[in-house]
Amino acid sequence: FINTTNFDNTPVSVIEAMALGLPVVSTNVGGIPYLISDRHDGLLVEKDDLEGMLKAVIYLYNNPATADEIGRRARNKVEQFDWQRVKNRWLEILV
Repeated sequence: FINTTNFDNTPVSVIEAMALGLPVVSTNVGGIPYLISDRHDGLLVEKDDLEGMLKAVIYLYNNPATADEIGRRARNKVEQFDWQRVKNRWLEILV
């Protein structure tokens, strides 16, 4: 999944891609660096860095095992956003 946004505080499309187990290549703007750990559960590229974006996509294409592992880690990370888990956390805080 390629995300080339210039600003995004809550990247729902990125979260959805991660939930599908897709490896994400994204600009490191807004809230995205708080969601993706570079080279662990996604790849981050500087804003307006077309060459860096291209290199990241080619890297994943040429390294399918790494792409699969990044996708698995991404899927595991976003499970924390499951509505039931979020609801339970709020109940713990408020009650």
